[in-house]
Amino acid sequence: MDDLSYVRKDQAETSVLFELIAERYERKSLLITANQPFSGWNDVFPDPGMTVAAIDRLVHHSTIFELNVESYRCRTASDKQKERRRQLPTDNPSGATTMIS
Repeated sequence: MDDLSYVRKDQAETSVLFELIAERYERKSLLITANQPFSGWNDVFPDPGMTVAAIDRLVHHSTIFELNVESYRCRTASDKQKERRRQLPTDNPSGATTMIS
């Protein structure tokens, strides 16, 4: 699951998510990315009790990788935007349009 803590979930979404976590707990692997530490997940889930129970199941038997690096998506979007700017035509004083390369 990608960007789990990006948006606050409602009760129905949280219930389904908890069922998924509980079903996979100690049976199958689960990979989650989140832009918030566990301490901030109370701002994402409406039920603090379910939040604690979900985190408990996720961290038990887990390997946690905390990456404090630039976002790949942001870097890629920035690179694409810079490339588009380089390709925009510019007006030449002589009236001709040129491409920047």
